[in-house]
Amino acid sequence: MLNYTFPILLIVLLGVWARHSPRTPPGFFAAIEWFAFYIAFPALLFASTAQLTFAAGDLQLLVQATLLPTLGMVALLLLGLRLATRLPDPSRSSLIQGCVRPSTYFGLAVATLLFPPDIAALVMLALAICLPLVNVVAVVALAWWGGQSLGAWQVLRKVLENPIILATAAGALVNVLDWPLPLFLLNTLHIVGDAALVLGLMSVGGGLVFNLAQSPPRLLALTATLKLLALPLLTLLLCRWLDASPAVTLAACFYSGLPTAPNGYIMARQMGGDAPLMAAQITLQTLLAMLTVPLLQWVLQAVWPA
Repeated sequence: MLNYTFPILLIVLLGVWARHSPRTPPGFFAAIEWFAFYIAFPALLFASTAQLTFAAGDLQLLVQATLLPTLGMVALLLLGLRLATRLPDPSRSSLIQGCVRPSTYFGLAVATLLFPPDIAALVMLALAICLPLVNVVAVVALAWWGGQSLGAWQVLRKVLENPIILATAAGALVNVLDWPLPLFLLNTLHIVGDAALVLGLMSVGGGLVFNLAQSPPRLLALTATLKLLALPLLTLLLCRWLDASPAVTLAACFYSGLPTAPNGYIMARQMGGDAPLMAAQITLQTLLAMLTVPLLQWVLQAVWPA
């Protein structure tokens, strides 16, 4: 397990170092984040999804095993927030984000390193399935508790403009229609997509904020427990009840146990959420996920090998 954890940690720490190094050119992280988000990850997702071989039953189970636990967590949070009368509204929206939004960079990069290609592709598919839902949940929560008014078209546009979703949808369409892709195009996409691994993890490291003093420790511990432990456990129980295959179970539990999304901080800052709380959740969950994600997958593969 250390063979998987240490490379991930070292690349994330490389991002931390680059963020604070005086030798790093201005705009470096903005550039690599743009390239990773709009080119490298979409190339990786399109090529992988277009070549993915899966049974219709596995796709249906993956949809159930990822969407249902996410919806269950949202329902649980909404019930709990009714009792938390002293929690400020901006903190409520950031809490929702911290418990349901996955880190796409972390998930894609680590899945590529941790899993064989077939399961890594299922993780990519799980992200494509759930990203529209969690983005809508986040935008609605921020609009509701952040004092902003967003129409249905504005929410839909934010979802449809996501290149991760667009690339995966395009790859799935090519896959379903069985369109052959030229070998030179696939090779090009794979070469470009290989850059996503290091750029994604460096972006995660560059976005970490180590000043956690502004956020309540109990709230940080609660959101980390719900996101990194409770949600994957709920997913595992559902997979066992659905009698999902080991590959679907691994992919679904991995997706559910991802730390929260780094771009949640930007959304919180722009839409009236609790940005310091969001930054603290991202940092704490990312660091803890270095242990919880590989450990969860090791346990699942040991008990229920794919």
